[in-house]
Amino acid sequence: MHLIVHMHPSKDSFNHAVLTTYQEALQKAGKEVVVRDLYRLGFAPLLMQAEYECSLLNRYEDDVAKEHAYVKQAEAITFLFPVWWGGFPAIGKGYLDRVLTYGFAYELENESPIPKMEGKPLGMIYTTGAPRDVWEKGQKHWMEHLFKAAIADFCGFRQIPPLHLGNAVLADDSERERMFASVRAYASEFPFFRES
Repeated sequence: MHLIVHMHPSKDSFNHAVLTTYQEALQKAGKEVVVRDLYRLGFAPLLMQAEYECSLLNRYEDDVAKEHAYVKQAEAITFLFPVWWGGFPAIGKGYLDRVLTYGFAYELENESPIPKMEGKPLGMIYTTGAPRDVWEKGQKHWMEHLFKAAIADFCGFRQIPPLHLGNAVLADDSERERMFASVRAYASEFPFFRES
């Protein structure tokens, strides 16, 4: 099963059209797909003190335990999101805070991380208003490096190189079609099934 975690509030957005295109490409390749559309789910993004303290004891809220089950079952995961203020939308950052928890995604030994995701492939498709050439001269390197170091490597995911789709707001139809083609191709970057 391929898990897509989607992080955009508008069903009329280019980002949501990317989700539809990606989901269809995966399904056409014969993959089972589960979409966790965080806004449609009403996912609560705030990690409160009591929940934080319980998570250190491997006790999780019901909604978090449900997301854990999806992550555990998934053979590959893709985060699909717009970049806002240099990173994930708040709901996506909250998903990371609440779902990639101590005891589930990682443990610590004298403050050194012990990753628990066992090389599970993790991809990221993200959109920006900035055109691709502008983005590649600016935030791309440090943001993608942060994704790899602070999320993938820390938790033990195998990072699939992220796919950036720029100029999302002002792109014309032909430019968008080229981006949709790259989204369809991105599905082939994943090693979907373990050897049985």
